[in-house]
Amino acid sequence: MAGLLVSVRSADEAAVAVAAGASVIDVKEPRRGPLGPADPAVWRAVRAIVPGRLPVSVALGELVEQPALHVAGDLDGISYRKLGLAGAPASWRADLKALRDGLETAWIAVIYADWQRAEAPHPDAILEFALENACAGVLVDTWDKSRSIPLSLSEWSGRLSRAQRAGLLVALAGRLDLATIDRLQPLRPDLFAVRGAACVSGDRLGSIDSRRVAALVRAARAGVAESSDLPSTPLDITEQDGRERLTAGSLVDT
Repeated sequence: MAGLLVSVRSADEAAVAVAAGASVIDVKEPRRGPLGPADPAVWRAVRAIVPGRLPVSVALGELVEQPALHVAGDLDGISYRKLGLAGAPASWRADLKALRDGLETAWIAVIYADWQRAEAPHPDAILEFALENACAGVLVDTWDKSRSIPLSLSEWSGRLSRAQRAGLLVALAGRLDLATIDRLQPLRPDLFAVRGAACVSGDRLGSIDSRRVAALVRAARAGVAESSDLPSTPLDITEQDGRERLTAGSLVDT
């Protein structure tokens, strides 16, 4: 039975996600990229409103953006932090290790499923780094939020099982919908992570919707995507003939 991580942009969104059953609250600003960092003031506001029993994680952007992490107090009360490796240089291992020094918050290693498109290190290389450097967990995500990257159960089961046997938390993300959560249950992740799927109209720049979070929580816990859980409003935005149009579909995390 997996829990649900919901990425939020504000304390108000965090309150909605907590009330609807989220297991972990993640803070990011999607306008700044797939792992766009929110302002530290938002981190603190979210941590203040989320019950102490629930972990709060923060996105810090990409390693190549050279995030400013020298203000350790900004991470007070934060359980996890994560940093992407899109476009990472050959020195990424040493660079990432250097950023970790002096910061007590646990690290989540980010593996981009579309690593070639992101020009990120190979998934196996990042997993090795996570295992060798006492990371708290691994997040499998997508860098390109305009498309879905189906995960092959046969390709990923060995990697994720190895991570969990070593005591690492495993989270799956990347445009997840209810049916995808159901399909990926055999991988037995600890968490399914969403943003767009939990938002009004399925837009990752929209606001968190309690009904959507509750439906996703049920799917994560039970591994069953029931059609009755799907809101009746249009969910997916596609483009046809140069115009955006709304199409009915499943909950999609963008």
